[in-house]
Amino acid sequence: MVVMADPTARTLRLLDLLQSAERRGVAERAERLGVDERTIRRDVQRLTAAGVRVESDRGRYGGYRLATGSRVLPIVFTAEETVAVFLGLAQARATGCRIPACC
Repeated sequence: MVVMADPTARTLRLLDLLQSAERRGVAERAERLGVDERTIRRDVQRLTAAGVRVESDRGRYGGYRLATGSRVLPIVFTAEETVAVFLGLAQARATGCRIPACC
């Protein structure tokens, strides 16, 4: 279990979990993120405030998932950010970077 203290990183990880799985209980999500159930509920509120449609089930075994037909668009970079990412990856490759995601 990894404890995710940073609210932004944790909320984005929760979003990833919501996109990748069917309806799961709050307790299971809390355990995966190393937080309590109340924190999961607050993070879901952050997502809904940002316009992400999340469905919920009430009750002891209640849970969350993205609303049917909902998909969150991938992160979009500005032109300047795209150039910066490209140059950073090119430099990493040129210097023998061993990070599998970029080399």
